[in-house]
Amino acid sequence: MEKLTRRSFVKGAAAASAVVAAGAAMAGCGSNDTSAKTDDSKKGDSSSDKIPMTIGYWGGNCCELAVYVAIENNCFQDNGIEPNVVTITADTSELLANDEIDFFLWTPGFFLSWLQGANAKLIDTMHTGCWSGITLEGNGIDSAADLKGKKVGCTGMSGPSYVESNALYSRATGGKGSEDINWTVYDGSLLLQALKDHEVDAIIGIDSTLYPQVKDTEGAKFFFISAQELSDYYCCFVCCNSHTLEKHPEAGDRLAKAFADADDILRKDVDAAVEMAIEKGYTVGKYPNIEKGLAKNYLYGHGNEEDFKASIYERWDELRVAGFLTDCPTDEAKAKEYLQELTEGIAEWHGDVGKATAAKKLSEQVKTRGDAFGTNPEDVKNA
Repeated sequence: MEKLTRRSFVKGAAAASAVVAAGAAMAGCGSNDTSAKTDDSKKGDSSSDKIPMTIGYWGGNCCELAVYVAIENNCFQDNGIEPNVVTITADTSELLANDEIDFFLWTPGFFLSWLQGANAKLIDTMHTGCWSGITLEGNGIDSAADLKGKKVGCTGMSGPSYVESNALYSRATGGKGSEDINWTVYDGSLLLQALKDHEVDAIIGIDSTLYPQVKDTEGAKFFFISAQELSDYYCCFVCCNSHTLEKHPEAGDRLAKAFADADDILRKDVDAAVEMAIEKGYTVGKYPNIEKGLAKNYLYGHGNEEDFKASIYERWDELRVAGFLTDCPTDEAKAKEYLQELTEGIAEWHGDVGKATAAKKLSEQVKTRGDAFGTNPEDVKNA
């Protein structure tokens, strides 16, 4: 197959351009102000042999739990990084382009921005899926396969929950979710009310929003939970600014090791990590037991290159199935080659620095964990 540049993968795709403009909002946990704000209380001590790095996070939920653990346990400083910790309030593509950020948690919502030139590399895994969809009893929806002809509310027709639900629908039915499902875009604050008022049959979004809504809403239930349906694949990754990697060749290993150390601390006592995040104000903390259940769902892990590559490939394939990769060949063999080229392009593996404490394969971890928290209605009801 002819070698393609990143920009040629999506030929002038309006949808992809919209994704770049969406920036931080696509992460499912960010706002859309104009800057990254420095948290002076979390600045690292200056040292000549340390690499200065701006560490960005959105906060508000346990999706970034390993980031909070790394900050509070000096994992960056201990691995030769001088951290400038900031809360993200701007478009991450813009922050990357201006070299105003070196790390943020990469979610499935950012992949298309890479196609449009975002200077980012994925260097290790963080955790599995944190997206879901809910409906009301009596709406005739038990899984994504039941969405044909249904009206589904979302915050945008490009984010991770949109892509995942489309992919799950298409794989189950052979249909095209973008054509068979009636998608309606709402402001996030209006989605639940639209469901209650029967303006839509279902809504999709990030777990940290939907799980409390299921608990608080009579008759609400999940019809997909990515930590269950897509549990063999990581959802979110350790991302590093590629300009930083070029300027500081050691940066990738140091950042990967910092998060490997944080992951080791987190996995020893997930509940304690969540309690710390609530106490320090990183997460909302309205329902601590829901946050603990979600953190256990996510199977935080590092250091497994096979799962790393397979998970990135899966995220590209979901975009293909959802209709975003319009240049992807229809021939199966050529499509696999195309997706593999994308995977190799965005990946720069540094996880071997934490190999001594690497996570088991996700398939093994899922067997140990069992069904995801929330698959049993009593999980959330009693949380």
